[in-house]
Amino acid sequence: MLQCLALALASCAALPVSAQQVRIEPYVSGSLTWTDNLDAASSGGGSGLVADIAPGVSIARDGGRIQGRLDASLRNQVTLSGDKGDSTFLSLLGRGGVEAVDDLFFIDVDASISRDNTSLFGGRIRGDTLNTDSDDEIRTFGIAPRLELRFGDTAATLAYRARWLDSGGELGSQRVGRWLANADNATGFGFFGWGANYGRTDTDYGSSGTTDVSQEEARGILYINVSTQLRLALVGGYESNDYAVRKGESGSITGAGFDWRPNERTIISGVSEKRIFGRGYEFQFKHRRARSSWELGWSRDISSSLQTFDSLLDLPGLRSRYEGLLSGELDPVIREQLERELRALGVTSADLNETVVSNSYFVDRRFRAGFSLIGVRNVLSVSLYRSDRERLGETGFVTLQDDFSIYERIREKSALMSLSHRLSGASAVTATLIRSDARGEGSSAAEIRRTLLSLGLTTRLGPRTTAGLSYRYQKSSGSDDFTENAIIANVAMRF
Repeated sequence: MLQCLALALASCAALPVSAQQVRIEPYVSGSLTWTDNLDAASSGGGSGLVADIAPGVSIARDGGRIQGRLDASLRNQVTLSGDKGDSTFLSLLGRGGVEAVDDLFFIDVDASISRDNTSLFGGRIRGDTLNTDSDDEIRTFGIAPRLELRFGDTAATLAYRARWLDSGGELGSQRVGRWLANADNATGFGFFGWGANYGRTDTDYGSSGTTDVSQEEARGILYINVSTQLRLALVGGYESNDYAVRKGESGSITGAGFDWRPNERTIISGVSEKRIFGRGYEFQFKHRRARSSWELGWSRDISSSLQTFDSLLDLPGLRSRYEGLLSGELDPVIREQLERELRALGVTSADLNETVVSNSYFVDRRFRAGFSLIGVRNVLSVSLYRSDRERLGETGFVTLQDDFSIYERIREKSALMSLSHRLSGASAVTATLIRSDARGEGSSAAEIRRTLLSLGLTTRLGPRTTAGLSYRYQKSSGSDDFTENAIIANVAMRF
């Protein structure tokens, strides 16, 4: 994976670029964490002091034929007191695209490497900076070439997307290849329009012994243009997959949808279809004003971890929080720095969505809602999230490190509230409260309830140096019981 990423970056570097469009910024960040429960144990966890030093580089390019962003750091975590052990690993998040042929041929790439708790039912909350076990390392990589074609008013796309998921433990590996062909002319006949798409997904589990699976979908769409703001759609098609049945199952797709844009700041859309797994649907509401953003959505569809990891900012709650806390900062480099400061406070995207890490497919029904209110000195962000995931296939389909090897159904709900107050142009105080509940059901059952409270001060010591001090409290009860208090000091410097 790293060789592929290096090759992609080298190819990008070989193309002519403008120096003003490329930003390469080395940085180093460090933190010192004292915790009264180093082992996250119900009793006898012991106190300890942990240092974390991470030199890294941030590369960003906007505009032109090459666009993207890469953030890579080498994390070195050393236990100064206690017996947690030391660890060193690469942390990476990158996403970009190349317009290889003007208005015709494009290539998108993405990659991530991270370590975090892979189980919902034990250990520290997702996003805790002390989650550095090598067995919990998750690596993903994706490359997607595509052709964008246009014939008059008809737009067409032919694309292939290959994605890999690999882990440092027993989760195993997964490769997903997806072909997609799409043609669309929403106003081809004035009042009526048409669309057609075909997709095939093949999932390969390598030498793990798990049976490879596939999915195929084809749809035809009739658009009804009621007005310039409202469009209706009738959907008909066919699908097949062998996710739950070794010999496969197939059936027709019938449904309807709408897309309503009452103004340039508001989007309301939805679609509902009869599928082989039951009723599938997706509805969303998005509204943005100068000082606020609102989002509401609920959906039911077949999903997987690779699809969940596909877009960082699509995680429930993160988009509104990102737009809220970082809305006043236009410099992409400083925005990335602010994101690192949020992570130093113990709050990351993973906290907002207790994602199931699985190499299996599941029917995922979820609800999400969030808003941010942006004042002159204050930002209030609130998000709610609820999901119900049901495994497709038998337990032999998944590995021992997978929560779906124990539970057939996993339900979650969480709520997050964050208030940020700028004390001055250089300092801010942030308070965050997260409550979550996860339940596993099936032949075995478990439930875990978590609370995370953090309060932190971040200040800019200089044009390229920031520092922070925060207090974090987390409590877990149910299948895993422990309570922890932690104090975190951090500093970051850009060069």
